[in-house]
Amino acid sequence: MAIPVMPLTLVSSLERRLVTSVAEARSPFTGSSQIQDWGASWWEYEIEMAVSQGGQARGLSAFFTALGGVRGRFLFPDPTIDIPLTAGTPYAAETQLPGASLLRTAGWDQGLRAGDFFQLGAESSTRLYQVIEDAVPVLGEATLSFVPPLRNALPQGTPLGLERPSVLLRLKAPVPTVVGRVDKHRFTLSAREAL
Repeated sequence: MAIPVMPLTLVSSLERRLVTSVAEARSPFTGSSQIQDWGASWWEYEIEMAVSQGGQARGLSAFFTALGGVRGRFLFPDPTIDIPLTAGTPYAAETQLPGASLLRTAGWDQGLRAGDFFQLGAESSTRLYQVIEDAVPVLGEATLSFVPPLRNALPQGTPLGLERPSVLLRLKAPVPTVVGRVDKHRFTLSAREAL
């Protein structure tokens, strides 16, 4: 069964953050900290939808209801992500192991800049990554430095998704339909990357 894609026409605003599994133990006497980094990280989103009415509102309500709260997953092609022009058709130039945050790639016309995003995988294996340093290709090859680290092994030849990078999300709680005067519907949702 295909993973549903969230309707984007009504996204009013969003907050995106990379959450890391880091714990801090601070001494009450010296103020020094001991940091424990467990190495995991994931994307979290707070999304506010524009006020809608009629069929559009009912359709959006049906989309969220069909997810079944935290049970369902959906793809979210983040509308705030700029699509790089004439980037080429980049792919992984070598196999990479889980935990890697550097990736040698090939097939570039033009590289990516710090802050750009790319996607690896499709459907239930979709993952979103952000480049943290400019990657300028030399003879069509570039090394990407990115977050979060890879969760799974990445085979050589895997294409990088640049056209409409998406993230696979799961709701943190069911989305309420807030109905105001004159059939005006409001939706606000919290979601985290579905891992």
